[in-house]
Amino acid sequence: MLGPVVGELQTAIEACRAERECVVVERDAFQQFLTRVQQIEPARFDPSETSPTNTTDRSQAIDSPANSGDIALRSVLSAYKETILSVPHYRSGYEETLAENLTAELGEDIVTSLATNKRLTSAIQQAIVDRSQNAIDVRTDLIGGITDEIDLLGDYQTKLSTIETRQQNLCTHLDAVQTRRSEAAFDIWCGLQELESELDEIVKQRQTDLRDPPVAESPSGNTSVEKVDFYTYLYSESDAPQYPVLSAIGDLGTALRRDKKQVSSHLG
Repeated sequence: MLGPVVGELQTAIEACRAERECVVVERDAFQQFLTRVQQIEPARFDPSETSPTNTTDRSQAIDSPANSGDIALRSVLSAYKETILSVPHYRSGYEETLAENLTAELGEDIVTSLATNKRLTSAIQQAIVDRSQNAIDVRTDLIGGITDEIDLLGDYQTKLSTIETRQQNLCTHLDAVQTRRSEAAFDIWCGLQELESELDEIVKQRQTDLRDPPVAESPSGNTSVEKVDFYTYLYSESDAPQYPVLSAIGDLGTALRRDKKQVSSHLG
């Protein structure tokens, strides 16, 4: 059974697992979308049929594909809505139009090209395929990075749980001692000091991890989107602290110092 301090890491592990599940769903949706786009026959490009499109017209052209006479374009937008926009946490967590979501995921230039041409040309189709593959690759890397973090959290949880258990056992032992309490208190104080030294080493290891995160890319496949720190991305909207291992170490260190102070009162 986990102690109260180390039990906090379980919250972080569960947050990572939930996020990994979301990313897997997103990756699979992009894979389905990419496959469907590849199966669509693009239209022949006729430059004479293009016209300048402002931002309002662009959004309308994308969000109301029925106004377009190009079946291929409508098929792409329908595929996007039936795959990417059908991801459960997209539907519940984001209030974006089709055009806004396409821009965020595939890039503003893709949306502009679709709205301006009002048809799916082979060049735009290939660009959509390439961006979708990039979104898949980014999410695949992210899944691996989150898995690495889960494994590390589990390792730290085991190490800190062992220290927490030893701490509790030392303090329980002092309460049970009836004779030669001063000598027992000194041994226990030294034991608590040793646990503090072990914590210091664990802090150094975790700081090394933080300087070299498993993933440095933005969760989005769109390279124009500002990159987000991996740990901010993982924990900022969860119930876990942004640095859960260091937080658990800090709480455990505080408990050790408190116990050392109490044990010191029993020294000669």
